[in-house]
Amino acid sequence: MLTGHDGVRSTLLHDGCPGVLRDDSAVSVAITLRAGRGADLKPALYRRIAELVHERTGTEPRNVFVTLTENGCADWSFGHGLARYAPAGGEPAGA
Repeated sequence: MLTGHDGVRSTLLHDGCPGVLRDDSAVSVAITLRAGRGADLKPALYRRIAELVHERTGTEPRNVFVTLTENGCADWSFGHGLARYAPAGGEPAGA
């Protein structure tokens, strides 16, 4: 994946992405969320994001690149350097 930013426009190119040819109007949507949603729910989310981006901006669905990054309670600090939602004693790895 290569992203380019020149202050005016951005491009996302990914050689080797099976069956998807993007152009200069490609956009990237990156979502960070708590782990726990099943893999069966994610395709519907990807489709809906592509639909909404198309409806609101005219960007073709093939040009909408979505990534989800999941993590646990200990990975969030909403301010003051505190991990308010981290369980006492730490969270098990991969939770």
